[in-house]
Amino acid sequence: MGRKTILSILLYVSLWNTYAQLGCTDVQALNFNPLAQWNDGSCIYPPTNYSSLWIQDLPNVLIENSGLIFWNDFIWTINDGGSTPSIYKLDQNGVVLDTIHIASATNVDWEAMTQSNTKIYIGDFGNNAGNRTDLGIYEINKSDILAGNMNVTAQKRAFKYGDQLDFTGQTNGHSFDCESFYYDADSLVLISKAWNNFYAKRYRFESVWSDTLVIFPQDSLYMDGLITDVSYDTLSKRTLAIGYKNNGSNFYTSFVYLLFNHPDTHIFSGNKRRIELGNMLTLSQTEGITFKDSASGFFSSEQISSVITIPPKLFSFDFTSYFSDDIGLNDISLRNMTGISPNPCIQYITVPIGCLGQRVLIYSMTGQFCLQTVIDPSLTINVESLVPAPYYLYVDGKYFRFIKTE
Repeated sequence: MGRKTILSILLYVSLWNTYAQLGCTDVQALNFNPLAQWNDGSCIYPPTNYSSLWIQDLPNVLIENSGLIFWNDFIWTINDGGSTPSIYKLDQNGVVLDTIHIASATNVDWEAMTQSNTKIYIGDFGNNAGNRTDLGIYEINKSDILAGNMNVTAQKRAFKYGDQLDFTGQTNGHSFDCESFYYDADSLVLISKAWNNFYAKRYRFESVWSDTLVIFPQDSLYMDGLITDVSYDTLSKRTLAIGYKNNGSNFYTSFVYLLFNHPDTHIFSGNKRRIELGNMLTLSQTEGITFKDSASGFFSSEQISSVITIPPKLFSFDFTSYFSDDIGLNDISLRNMTGISPNPCIQYITVPIGCLGQRVLIYSMTGQFCLQTVIDPSLTINVESLVPAPYYLYVDGKYFRFIKTE
């Protein structure tokens, strides 16, 4: 190794130690740190209200709807405890098109749906009283539904909470109720409802097991409300958690948390932006949410019947503007040392061949625009004009990090 190479490495290490700071990397946050390279989940956001688009009131057959997924360009939902064991297929205007009966299932207290590429999962884990010992998750083959069957079978897998030792707690006053889960990389992730303290617990476990699986929480997050459904987008690694809060005299307001830019599967460790959706008079009681793509989708509510009756509803949302500065931790950390060479560099960098003809933008760590060019057949960019420092290079929808030395 030559002396010049050694000096470049030492300079790289020095620059990395100088600039590789932890902090809030979202420019929309109140505490955005322009010098931070690694998001540490500390972002604080201003109070944010969002007006969703009301699509229509849902029919009486869905007054207890709970949980949504979006699959094959349709919305799919279920009703909760005491209803028939059925899945309902809706178009994007909320019209019920089909009802699929689950012949081998019992709806004790169905509360949520999620999906993989080949399966639909139904969570029979509603547990208001905290005394259930028959918690389970139903697994259904999508191929059976695609074949046009209106009656399908399901396999039920049993589980119990390893951290629950007392089954005699106060109804709606404990931490072992659940109305939300999602599928990710051959695993299922449950998010508890947390009646007693609003600290939602996250349980993650493999999606296939035998006998009764004992699960334990991995971490928790204070939600200041009750989480009733989650949706996870596998491409963007974003999670939505919808819920409601009793603000006194049983007057409920609804909210959704945007959980994004987090390390690996730890959704509670990244950005946590709370969006206020409105109150029960216009929304009813929010119970289901699903991504349609990486930023937009649908949420639903069940009927409220008390002093007045508020029917079940379907809404659409588009949170694109809230994600506009979400570079994505995977884009930054997993690509920061690959694809660009040499890195560190002195005068030129070379980009991957797939970037040929693409427009390239280079930004400083503070987000200041520094350079723009179009990749020619040589695949090289002259960066001699840049001062020695780390930079972001944006090309073809991806961010790469590189360091310019002297």
